[in-house]
Amino acid sequence: MPTVAPLPDLATLVGLCEQAGRAILAVREAGFRVDAKDDASPVTAADLAANDILVAGLEASSRLPILSEEGKAAPWAERREWRRFWLIDPLDGTREFVDGFDDFTVNVALVEEGRPVLGVVHAPASGLSWAGLVGEGAWRWQGSEREAIHVAPRWPPRILASRAHLDAATREWMAAIPGTRLERCGSSVKFCRIAEGLADLYPRFSPTCEWDTAAGQAVLEAAGGAVLAAETLEPLRCQQGEDLLNGHFIACASPKWRERLASVRVERFGLSGNRW
Repeated sequence: MPTVAPLPDLATLVGLCEQAGRAILAVREAGFRVDAKDDASPVTAADLAANDILVAGLEASSRLPILSEEGKAAPWAERREWRRFWLIDPLDGTREFVDGFDDFTVNVALVEEGRPVLGVVHAPASGLSWAGLVGEGAWRWQGSEREAIHVAPRWPPRILASRAHLDAATREWMAAIPGTRLERCGSSVKFCRIAEGLADLYPRFSPTCEWDTAAGQAVLEAAGGAVLAAETLEPLRCQQGEDLLNGHFIACASPKWRERLASVRVERFGLSGNRW
């Protein structure tokens, strides 16, 4: 990993995400109002409090630009030139948070040349954190205890799907793989469950933004897995456009499954291209 500028270590980043997580839980305990952003997605005081903590911490520990879901994005003409930057989602799974579920997360990723290379995902309700540095490894934190995590691929796969986004395309895709087992949960926790060997596939054929996926992708790839663009089965990339939207993707426990995943596309849909 390039050392152009000093960066906080993983333990420091985990601590920063835990601080943001405590602010989120404090808002939940006190009660909160739900407002709507311009795109109609929900936002709460918890999102904003976590954002303030993360931005202040990252600005104090590095000179890199920051792109946050809850911040004002720099113009695309500027962002497209960034070689290295922080990409954060202060509260991933705001809908789960609002609906009273516990699987919401704090996401911080370092993106280099369009690829997430470092990621921290913290789940405030459980106190668990997952962090990874691509090429060096991935770990799970519970308080001060840290243990290494690795993918554990199985076939037929254990499949994860979003609680709010189990659409027809995903159901059709799953039906092409006999013997699968489905579990539903929210936020970037899905990437982390694959990273620690508890699941195998997370197909996503509905919209996500880059800040939803970058931290989880880094953790999963650091643990030995992959996040593949559904159209090409090449690694999912950031900085692909002004709107920050991802294409469809499949997170998986093994990058060696490209041939199997391509076969699912062809056998189920008769397609070798990018129409799902």
